[in-house]
Amino acid sequence: MRGLIAESWLLASGFVVGVGMLADSSVMIALGALLFSTGGFARLWARLALTSVTYERDFSMRRAFVGETVDVQTRLANAKLLPVPWIELREQVPRDLPITGVRVRPSGIPRVSLIQRSTSLSGNEALEWRFTLAPVERGDYRIGPARFRSGDLFGFFEREETVERQDALLVYPQTFELPELGLDSERPFGDRRGGNRIFEDPSRVVGVRDYLPGDPLKRVDWNATARVGRLQSRLYEPSRTLSTVVALNITTMEHSWEGYIPLLLERNISVAASIARHVAEAGEAVGLIANGAFPDSDRPIRLGAGSHPEQLVHILEALATIAPYTTATLASELESRTHPLPVGANVVVVASLMPQDLVATLTRLRGEGHTVHIVKTSDAVWDVALGRNIAVHDVSAFTIALEERSGMHASAVPERLRAAPIMGSAR
Repeated sequence: MRGLIAESWLLASGFVVGVGMLADSSVMIALGALLFSTGGFARLWARLALTSVTYERDFSMRRAFVGETVDVQTRLANAKLLPVPWIELREQVPRDLPITGVRVRPSGIPRVSLIQRSTSLSGNEALEWRFTLAPVERGDYRIGPARFRSGDLFGFFEREETVERQDALLVYPQTFELPELGLDSERPFGDRRGGNRIFEDPSRVVGVRDYLPGDPLKRVDWNATARVGRLQSRLYEPSRTLSTVVALNITTMEHSWEGYIPLLLERNISVAASIARHVAEAGEAVGLIANGAFPDSDRPIRLGAGSHPEQLVHILEALATIAPYTTATLASELESRTHPLPVGANVVVVASLMPQDLVATLTRLRGEGHTVHIVKTSDAVWDVALGRNIAVHDVSAFTIALEERSGMHASAVPERLRAAPIMGSAR
């Protein structure tokens, strides 16, 4: 609308010049020429207003835990001699990410708020602002894009540009010390039966030998058998290393079509992160399996057990971004033949529900030599028979107390994290 008015104003100035020429009035001609030249100058100014204008963000850190604060410094610069008489900046920020030090207003876009600023810039001038992010939920947050609007000194002409670049802030789930969860920090899951035994690692073949009665068929090397003309069995590298695999069941409702309970989901993720952190800091190999997916992906979350320094970072990153959508049942993920569990692995299941198929899977894993522990995160009664060889650690009372202490329980939690199920969010 403003552009239409500006065009009409330019046409009107031309009309004044024409009338002046017909009336042989030098005053009207001069006035029309002045108006026309002023409009042309204003239009050129508006066209150049955002040229060489840059906007940058600098984060004090790109990864943080829930409860930490992140300082963000922004810099708006005009790298030309021509001043910018006025400029309006609108920057998109996640609605669920608390921000202090700047005014935030609704945007009309779901789950997005706006930071809006208005200022002016002299030639070769730069302005800096600071604000603070105080995440209260895990997640992968994106700041941006930013949209600029500027124009000429009179406000007749405008120009808009968008800086599409987004800056990411990854917020890890909240973790607790194991005693806070009611678990023994020295031996949280008791003594591992057979912890000093030597296992054979089937992922590391070191040779072959003649077949012996009792060797399983999956151990037979058929290529070597064909070469030598008699049955050959693979030789595996021995290993004393026992790994811990944290198996996270993100399902919080009995049926997937019922949706999910955000508070229970976040509790499960936090407990899983706490256990993984404890195992990794103890210098032991740890892995992660979850029946959830990364955002915008159907790829299940599966990180093989490892003890390298970056392993915990990878696990926390996966848990930070995990979506509430189930890609499969946890039972099927644990029984995957494509990605078998490490030999003799200590399997720690974190769950608020215990479906019957998962019970059957854990029973089979226990029979195959794995140590199985269940960390129960809900106070609901499980009507299942787990057997004496599968230990259940109920941490629900401890986690509820921690949530109440930190204001993250019942009505104190953000609206979208309250205990009511969110419908249609699981598949």
